[in-house]
Amino acid sequence: MKTKLGALLRAIRNTRNFTIKDVAAKAGISSSLLSQIERNRISPSLDTLLQLLEVYGVSPDKFFKDYETQSQVEIIRKNERKIYKRKGFSYEKLCGESQTRGNHSFNAFFLELAPGQERGDAEDGHLGRELGIIISGTARLIYGDEEHRIEAGDSVSFFSQIPHLIRNTSDTLFQAYWVVTPADGEDYFGEKTT
Repeated sequence: MKTKLGALLRAIRNTRNFTIKDVAAKAGISSSLLSQIERNRISPSLDTLLQLLEVYGVSPDKFFKDYETQSQVEIIRKNERKIYKRKGFSYEKLCGESQTRGNHSFNAFFLELAPGQERGDAEDGHLGRELGIIISGTARLIYGDEEHRIEAGDSVSFFSQIPHLIRNTSDTLFQAYWVVTPADGEDYFGEKTT
């Protein structure tokens, strides 16, 4: 499989809303060189790649882990899904392991949040985007300084860099399908108890 580092570097830059000119200046390279790298016209030297990753705040091990790709179909049968539980919430993993690695990685799961419980971090965000489709119940999405009510039938999507959490303020179980991309870097599941 031919390596296409440029597309991944361009995607990281776009996610951070940096211009080619800004990144090139911070990395100490020309805008023309960065443009050629992103279009896969030339391969960056190791030093240049490390400079770019430093500008983006991405560690080399995470970058190369994200780059691993596998092309295969994975079917997870309903009775074979992994279920992870922690106090007050559980995740039922919906995607195969190969989907949690590579350029376009994602995690997909069925989330259950007990009354009075919350999931997320009001102080910190992470790289990526999230999409939730609420199946039953009502909860509050705290997103930075904003607060939103989400309920059965709603869908919600947002950039994950803003600190966020979901709090079940109702007296019934909150259930939703949730997709997070990229998959790496977050401890979604914790200790398996089921």
